[in-house]
Amino acid sequence: MAQAIPGTIITVAGIGQYGFVADGGPATDTKIGTPWGVTVDEAGNLYIAEHSGERVRKVGPDGKISTIAGTGTGGYSGDGGKATAAKLSGPHGTVIDRSGNLYIADRRNDRIRMVAPDGTITTVVGAGPRGCSGDGGPASAAKLNLPESVALDDAGNLYIADRGNHRVRKVTPDGTINTVAGTGTGGYSGDGGPAFAAQLNEPTGVTVGKDGNLYIADFFNHRVRKVTPDGTISTVAGNGTKGYSGDGVPALTTTLSNPYSVDMDGSGNLYIADPGNCRVRKVAPDGIITTIAGDGAAGAADDGAPAMNTHLHDPVAVAVAPSGDLYIGDTSNYRVYKVVGASAVVPPVPPIADLYGKYVLPVTAPRGQEFELGATIHNRGPAIASGEDITVVLTVADGLECAHHSNGRRMTRTFAGTDLAPHSASLDGVFRVRATDDAAPGVYESLLEIQYGGDLNLKDNTAVLPVTVVVPEPIDGENALIVFQDNLPKAAPGQSARFHLRFLAPVGQPVNPGDLDQRLSAPTGFVFTGRPTYTYPNTAMGAITGELKHDIRDDGRTLVIRHNPHLNTTDTDNAPLLYAIDLQAEDDAVPGVVSDGSVSIGQRPPVQIRAEVTGTPVEVSISIVQTQLHKANVKRGQSEVYPVSFKLTNTGHHSTGAQDVVLTAPEGLWFSKDTTGMYRGEHDDEIELTAERSDGNRTLTVRGAAALNLKPGQWASIYPAMEVESNAPAGPVRVDLQIGNPPFVTGHATVTIGS
Repeated sequence: MAQAIPGTIITVAGIGQYGFVADGGPATDTKIGTPWGVTVDEAGNLYIAEHSGERVRKVGPDGKISTIAGTGTGGYSGDGGKATAAKLSGPHGTVIDRSGNLYIADRRNDRIRMVAPDGTITTVVGAGPRGCSGDGGPASAAKLNLPESVALDDAGNLYIADRGNHRVRKVTPDGTINTVAGTGTGGYSGDGGPAFAAQLNEPTGVTVGKDGNLYIADFFNHRVRKVTPDGTISTVAGNGTKGYSGDGVPALTTTLSNPYSVDMDGSGNLYIADPGNCRVRKVAPDGIITTIAGDGAAGAADDGAPAMNTHLHDPVAVAVAPSGDLYIGDTSNYRVYKVVGASAVVPPVPPIADLYGKYVLPVTAPRGQEFELGATIHNRGPAIASGEDITVVLTVADGLECAHHSNGRRMTRTFAGTDLAPHSASLDGVFRVRATDDAAPGVYESLLEIQYGGDLNLKDNTAVLPVTVVVPEPIDGENALIVFQDNLPKAAPGQSARFHLRFLAPVGQPVNPGDLDQRLSAPTGFVFTGRPTYTYPNTAMGAITGELKHDIRDDGRTLVIRHNPHLNTTDTDNAPLLYAIDLQAEDDAVPGVVSDGSVSIGQRPPVQIRAEVTGTPVEVSISIVQTQLHKANVKRGQSEVYPVSFKLTNTGHHSTGAQDVVLTAPEGLWFSKDTTGMYRGEHDDEIELTAERSDGNRTLTVRGAAALNLKPGQWASIYPAMEVESNAPAGPVRVDLQIGNPPFVTGHATVTIGS
């Protein structure tokens, strides 16, 4: 067999699918659970903590896989017996001592378990249930809160990343537990002082280097911290801003994205699992950071490829073998990878500026109408590219012209006063262009140049942008529209449902009737509610949506919409056009299908609207409570903060079903992501819900959240990422929450903005 090349990546466990295949076969032919922890012993055995598989597996030097602990069913049992007959619950980090004892962070059991060489399992830290107690006493009587990782030093001291307690705990060989880092309150503080007086923010990874220093992955601080043997804490990687930048520069100046675990090789290189960036980073003894694995794009790695030039997807676990090979637990790929000889690999220093464009152009452009042409400019180099050195030049073909003013066929844009950070920002190099009124149909090729300091010796710095100019057909009015109801809304009395009107035009024919009154009559037993919206789902710019101007009249029986239902007139209104409209069944509505609703659009004949009243209404009840109050104090200019957390509990007698959730921010705050974090119940992991921002990013809407289908007594927490404006008014403000469409329960959280 050919010798693997140092720096290449290969799969050592998993086939990329979640599951379990019987032990004894090759690890590369089996399904595994999410590998949240990896470690390697002196004999070359690889241990994998399968969080979702509720097991710890071992891969021997021969590549065969076996189970070391866990039955595959979550729970807590088995102490004093065989580890393979014991239950674990969400195992995470692992570490093995010189005597062959394997320590397991049994995360959801809030305990540390130990498997002896003879296969017997015991609990060595944690008495349960979840909490924080026991410092100065026996570790077996202490309480932990979601322990994520474990590490050992040469003296036999066991270190625990006690995530939920914002602490790192230490258990001495005599079994006494104490806190060595963290105050118990989430935050960032204390560098240069004693670690026990410093703040951590959900530490998830720990390791001890040959130098005796303790290294901590400080997850929500986006940093790696170091505690020296004398107890002094400092930051060694990350500037506290979430993102990716800075390869080839001091690690303290770079950005990380939720660093999850850390390990160190015998040469003093520190490895950081950087899952938010789909990378593993390496900090050399001189403090310079580089990427050792992952190109930043989420995906599966190509076996045999250079590790730094291939994909990873949520790499959360790293471990360096005595051989210098680096093992990576890649959770979303359900694989464990190995980077051959990682400790000896010196990544090449990437170029300072490496600009490229993501091109924006229509396939076709009607003559005489405006369209966008150019590129968004990105930087994949390791350092910030100064905007004053970047110039975008667009030379349009003869027959095209600038849409806003005539300055010839050559258009330029510069970016003085701005900077382009690597992999985390873009500059707008897109111009508004039009085909002249006398342009002949055909293909027009324009030239785009991206310059840095006047230099064209960059990759991907020029491109030819072809656009096909067409002569538009004559534009028709509303009688050319094809309109029909797209779905049958069904609702029980007192409940709501949504239906869609679909607008089409014959074979792409332009239709532009102008603003029209569109009068809708509700079917018997229904009334109109909510805010109707429009969507063009298939445009060159992606889905385009907005709210329709409307008026609800006659106690909800009539809905009047004032809008121009235009189609195929630009590259942003390609057919179809969809109206989304909410109906509510009245409390006394009779079950059955009713067909007497209608919509009249201008002068065209009315279109029938149908709806169905189903069974009896189900009463839904949810309580809303603000939690995590210690995070509710923020300062002006802060970004990526989570100042509000809502705990939602089903207090009724029926499941809640999937629900719409709408969060509204006050002046001074806005939502920074099109997602929101969610934690469902005390035995599940974090869920990311897709959302939609609107109203200047002050409204965040989650539509039909299936994860909010709670059974009676179940609960979930929702916590959106937010940003505080630099000029936000100081003092308390409210973030509002409503659930349901129409809303059936509302609540709010108070945030205090400091100066």
